[in-house]
Amino acid sequence: MNTPHSNQEDEIDLIALLASLYQKKRFILKTVVGFMIIGLFVALVSPTIYKAQAIFVVQNSDKQVSSSISGLAALAGVNLQSEAMGDIPPSLYPNIVSGIPFKVDLLNTELEPNQLNYKDYLLNKKNSFGATIKKYTIGLPSLILSTFKGDQEVEVLKNKEIFQLSEIDFKLTKSLEELISVEVNEKEGFITLSTLDQNPKYAAVVTSKALALLQNFITNYKTENANRILTFVTQQFELKQKQYNAVQKELAEFKDQNKNISTAVFQSNLQKIQTRYDLVYSVYLELSKQLEQAKLQVSKEIPNITIIEPVYIPNQKEQPKRALILVVFTFLGLVVSCGWVLVSKPILEISKQIKA
Repeated sequence: MNTPHSNQEDEIDLIALLASLYQKKRFILKTVVGFMIIGLFVALVSPTIYKAQAIFVVQNSDKQVSSSISGLAALAGVNLQSEAMGDIPPSLYPNIVSGIPFKVDLLNTELEPNQLNYKDYLLNKKNSFGATIKKYTIGLPSLILSTFKGDQEVEVLKNKEIFQLSEIDFKLTKSLEELISVEVNEKEGFITLSTLDQNPKYAAVVTSKALALLQNFITNYKTENANRILTFVTQQFELKQKQYNAVQKELAEFKDQNKNISTAVFQSNLQKIQTRYDLVYSVYLELSKQLEQAKLQVSKEIPNITIIEPVYIPNQKEQPKRALILVVFTFLGLVVSCGWVLVSKPILEISKQIKA
């Protein structure tokens, strides 16, 4: 239970804190003004950033598979009913875009045909004056943390081959995480792919390339197993086609060579060849049907990607929000100055006691 005496001590402490702040009002004011000047400088030197985006929807295909195609898939070692028809969840799209193979392909995007690619553009922009200012102001905390990390090299498995990224390439791929983003609206079911850049045209070009790469990845994933079945059926069809042509030729030559012969031996040999012909023909005919079905299955597995909002060159800036930067630095100056006033005196007393 609180007593009047304890309440009075709390009130006296609060008044003492406010009094100490009031006594140091000139220091607080100078600090706030100093932070305001820094914030104004940061707001003015921060480059203008534009945002290009595309909004699209991926519709799932029909997941029903014919029993004949499933049987051929089993011969190829693939269970279509359980694995081939799976869709990539939209929640994994950000992981695809943030993957190093995707970023490496994106860095090769030509911003100007046969003149400038995205990698060279980022390297030139990284060495610019504005980037240097940003690095040692807003990016100072991350710069300090990076000093404790050594040079990094990454080995990535791509197309079943391991390739190694240089330190510069690895840093560029990391910087893309701040420039390229994918937002999934699970409630409405649409996906937004966006790119930030100082050049609005380049932002649109990179967004268009990223959208094409993402579409290609989704399509390859969806059609991978169907293409495997198509390849298997095509190989079997070509093999049986050769066998069919050979036995057809053999049957025709046998009949031509024995036109006027009707012995029992002739009938027996003719029946053997005819039986082999009928068997090969039936398999050949069935495989021709399966080949057409496999081709249709590949077409069905191609995802239907509907573009709701196409990529366009933006004309309105996305960043920086200069007023917000100024407000944040002003508030930060107020917090830092007040905190120093309140903490400095107890720290000095503690240090004196330690020295004594």
